[in-house]
Amino acid sequence: MSEHSVAVVRLESASSAEREEILVGVQDLLLARGVIVPNDRRDALWQPSEWKPGRGARLAVVEPVDWFDAFLDTANNGVDICSDRDVYHAVENDEAPRCPHCAASTPTAYTDSYGDWLEEWLTDGREPAFACDRCGWSGLVGDWTGRFGVLIGAPAVTFYNWPPLSPAMITDIRAALGGRTGIVASHW
Repeated sequence: MSEHSVAVVRLESASSAEREEILVGVQDLLLARGVIVPNDRRDALWQPSEWKPGRGARLAVVEPVDWFDAFLDTANNGVDICSDRDVYHAVENDEAPRCPHCAASTPTAYTDSYGDWLEEWLTDGREPAFACDRCGWSGLVGDWTGRFGVLIGAPAVTFYNWPPLSPAMITDIRAALGGRTGIVASHW
């Protein structure tokens, strides 16, 4: 059986104290709406996340799918809220983002030096910018269009094996994270 996740990631830098404050704000938002509750059946393989779906989880998804009740009892259906800076990658879905102005694929500088700029972003914290080979638009990696690439940031909220989240829920999480945010959808 395959697994999937959706991570909403803050891209802008924040101090450790600011990240902790943001984390608490995101937790409070999701707890107040009943989207998550503490995971009382935590297990490294079955339920590794600190949070599990709460009674309000149905309101956080696009529309409750016919398998929603089964989702509530499935393995690894939790939510992680992490304040540590980390890499969020699409795993098997990996695909280069597209220019938001002309929809051209990412520039050769992105693909030719993928490992180099990613390592640099991870170690020194500076998000790289690329210029579109077709139209010349230039922007930071997180500003390119796509959900199946790679982002680095913190805090981040990751939903494991959930039905699609509603646009309103995504908007509210992004607002709680503050600053520039991005989304990475993973499959493995």
